[in-house]
Formats: sequence, structure tokens, C-alpha cells
Amino acid sequence: MQKALVLLLALVCFSLQEEKLPYRNVIYYGEWSIYPGQNYFYPSKMNPKYITHLNFAFLDLDSNGDLVMCDEYADFQITTLPELSGINYGAPYAGVLGAIAILKIKYPNLKVGISVGGWTRSGDFSAVAADETKRNNFAKNIVKFINYLGYDFVDIDWEYPTDNRAPDPAGNGVQVDEGCPGKPEDGKNFILLLKAIRKKLNSLEKSTGKYYELSVAMSASPNMMEKVNYKNLLKTVDFANMMTYDLNGAWGDFTAHHTALYTNEAYDKNAQGQAALSVDHCIKYLEKKYKDKIDYSKIVVGVAPYTRGWAGVQNNGRDPNCPGLYATAQANSVKGADGTTAGTFGFWQLNTIKSQHNLKEYWDDKAKAAYYYSPSTGYFFTMDNEKSVKEKGKYVKKKKLGGLIAWMASHDPNNIITKTMFESLYGSGYSLPAVKQVTSVPKAQAEIKATDWGYDITIKNLEKSTESNAALRNAELFKKSLLYMKLYIKSKSGAQFSAGSMAGSVTNQNGWGVVDPSSMWDAKNVAPGGSFTFSLRTSNNKYDVSDIQTIKMTQRILQNLGEFKEQVIYGK
Repeated sequence: MQKALVLLLALVCFSLQEEKLPYRNVIYYGEWSIYPGQNYFYPSKMNPKYITHLNFAFLDLDSNGDLVMCDEYADFQITTLPELSGINYGAPYAGVLGAIAILKIKYPNLKVGISVGGWTRSGDFSAVAADETKRNNFAKNIVKFINYLGYDFVDIDWEYPTDNRAPDPAGNGVQVDEGCPGKPEDGKNFILLLKAIRKKLNSLEKSTGKYYELSVAMSASPNMMEKVNYKNLLKTVDFANMMTYDLNGAWGDFTAHHTALYTNEAYDKNAQGQAALSVDHCIKYLEKKYKDKIDYSKIVVGVAPYTRGWAGVQNNGRDPNCPGLYATAQANSVKGADGTTAGTFGFWQLNTIKSQHNLKEYWDDKAKAAYYYSPSTGYFFTMDNEKSVKEKGKYVKKKKLGGLIAWMASHDPNNIITKTMFESLYGSGYSLPAVKQVTSVPKAQAEIKATDWGYDITIKNLEKSTESNAALRNAELFKKSLLYMKLYIKSKSGAQFSAGSMAGSVTNQNGWGVVDPSSMWDAKNVAPGGSFTFSLRTSNNKYDVSDIQTIKMTQRILQNLGEFKEQVIYGK
């Protein structure tokens, strides 16, 4: 029997040189969006033609810099999402991360990243960032993770360096809140952590030929921004997402915009100091502190397609042109859709709460911000709408900033705000260019045995599973599994092939036998170290292994998606 040849090619790269975009339109996708609380907002419900960067939220880390999943079932196991039809439970491309990877294939303009941390999962950043060994361990792990998945960037969402916040015993509406045990040296260590990640990303680029981006979430509080040297930080990252939302909210006892573009100076300077915060207020802080010493085109400002709200609002607002604004209100008084008293509802629920509370839409022309208020019922809600988003887009272009970011996709299930963000930056009709994709080809080989009526062919996956960490172990399967294989077999004699046992569909096209065994359960996913055997019949009764000249294999993520990862697994 002729010895099988093993293809040693590790990577196949697709696409043209990436076009550098003038603006980023960044959207977060929370893994919990698949559940009833977010109205079953699956990744396929997004419209990526309006998105440049999609941030998966969130992955966690422990105090050693090892990766921790927040919800393994959502991340890697669930298959009830409609876009995952045909994928087995726990198989590669199951879960939200698989659904997003499929979305990335369907929309080649889309860059996808992994965001680590968040408000409730920032408890171990300080310890990891302070220790060189732990920093390097985390950097190695997160870069390996995105490489396994075929993703494009890493996002660090440490909320916030130097902040010493105890865990919320109420959980803030979630099961886990680690708090943030910050230290004064966090600001310096934060940049060291980012440099460690950047170094690992650069190493990955050398092996794949693709540039990988690094981004951070950025506080919109000057008091917190003061703790980090953004001149140094912006030299290390590709962009920083300034979270210009939640600037005010139900925790306060007065109404105010939670995501204003400009500051309306009518607020009470003595009792309502938080109301000074706005996008422009934050940018002016950076301009005053750093002047022209930082790259403002890396600053991406926030959009909020969700409300913050109050009840018990009194008729004592401070701006005669904006009824209800900066008025006395009852703190923590509105139970939102998420079950907390933050008064949080998604943009898609706006008409419901307007009807429920008899709200009227108002526009603060000084702040360039919308809000919804009823003097009769005493309810007040603040959020972004299409009009305020357009103003933010104008501001980004005027100030030569880097773009817009929204938290989060499930709040805007009809993609109204997402589209408005994009068009405020690019205008209507603009098509985003494709980004460079890197697809790894698992090492595989075919072994052939002649039988009395044809051939038995065994496809072997020569990869080995090496990861012990649960997050990396799941991600590794994306890169090292054989999925929905399709085989192209050429004989020297020109024989025609037909199906034997476990072969699935067999046709003959242009001198090649085409075998598609994907209807067979065992052929859908051949894990590292695994194999799949099927049999073929031939038309010429010449059952000699030497007659088989070449076997090529391609893969698919789903049967209805295109073939890729082509490799020769026998002959030449």
C-alpha cells in the first residue's frame, strides 16, 4: 500500500491587503443575549454590514492570568440558535462564539474580538498586571484563544485601574460581581499588561501574516482618566473605547442625561456635579491635559441604545427649555426589564415605556441629547436615539476622533441605532471592505485499503489536543477539528466511483470522484486524534491502491456554507 503523504502546511491566508478605515463602528455582543432576558437576541440578528468591530463580552481571567469562561454553555455548547442548525452539542462552532465565527465568514468585512473583564469581572486584573510572569501568562493565553477561534483583536475592559470597589452584594442583577480591588500602581501596570499582549500579538502576526488589533475600554470620568497615562497607553493600543454612557443614572436623586454629547450648564453646580459629564467634557479634559501629544483618531466615543430612568420626578427642573431636566427625583425607583432598579430598557422597548408612562420626547439642544418625560406621571428616561447619534457622528468627524461604540447589540435588535451610527460616519450606501482572514488547516492523512469490491478509506486527524484550561480546550477544537469534510478522489485509470458503506453522497465530476459523507453522524466532526472510515466502489473492478492518484479534502462549518481549508491528504 502506498504510504500516505501528510500535508505540513499550517495556514492558508485569504483576501487582499486590508484597507485602513477612517472610522470604527464598534458593537458589543453580550453572551447572555441568547437568553429570555435579552429576548433571545442571537448573533444572526445583527446586521454586520454596518459593523466594523464586534466585541464578544465577556471572558474572565483568574489571579494567575488563566482564562475563565463566564458561561461555558452559552460560549461553546448551545446549539438551539437557528444559525447553528446541524451542529452537534458541544462540537466546534457550537455556542455563541461559533455563531459569531459563522457570522464573520458570511460578512468578510467584520472584525471580531474577545473582550476580557467588564464591570463584574475585573477583580483579578490588578494582581495579574502587577506581576510580570502573570502578565505574560495572560497575554499568551488570550492571544492563543483568538488564534484558535480565527478572531481579529483583543479588547481589555478593566473597570477600572486604581479603583478600589468592593463586590456588589446584590450582584447588580448578575450572579457574579468580583468588584475591583485596585491599587495606586494599577495605572502603570495597566500599560505593562497591554504591552505584554501587544508583544504576543506581534509574534502571532509573524506566523500568520495578519495584523491583530488591541483595544481597551476607557473610563469617561476625568477622575479615573487621571490615573492612567493615555499618552503611553495610546501608543500601545489601536483604539480606546470611551464609555460615555452611564454618566448619570438612577443611583442619583436628580434627573440628568446619561450619554449627553455636550454639557448643559443649567445643572446645580453644588448639588449635581455629576451632570457636568458628557462626551465633549471628556474630550476637552484630554485636550487640556495632553494637547496634541496623543492620537485622537484612536478615541472611540460611546452610544447608548438603552435607558436610565427615574420615577417620582418633581416639577423643579433647572432649564426652562427642558422640562424635567435636573429635577429632584427618587433614586433607584424604576425597575427595568433586567430586574434591577436602574431603569434600564432597550431602544426597542421605547414605544412600550412611552405608552406605559405617558412619556413625551424632548430634545436638549444644548446637550444634543434626547430624553423622555411625563410631568403628569413623574417618569423620566434618558437614552440615545437616531437624532442624538447623528450628532455624535458629526462630532467624531469634526474632532477627528476614531468612531463610535455602542453597548450593546441586544438593546437595538432592529439595528436602527447601529445603522444610524454607521451612516453618521460613512453616509448611506458605503460598503465596508473585506478584512484579511487566516484559516488554519488541520494536519490530516488518508489511508487506503483495497477490498474485494472497492476501497476502504480512513481519514485520520493527525492533530493532538494539548490544552487543559477549559476555555482554551474548547477554542482549540475550532482550529484542530475536521468539520463536514468533502473529498475529491482522482484515479490513474479514470475510474468512476460509487457509494459504499458510510460514504454518504458520491458523484463524479470532471475526472474526480466527489465524496460528501456529511450526512453521516461520525463524519460531521472528526476531533484531534480521531478518524472516519468509509468505503467506495469503482466502475472498472480494478481494486489496486496504486490506481488512486490523489485525494484532496475540503471542510465546511455547515453544510450550506462554502468549502475551505483545502489540502491534499494522499498522493500529490
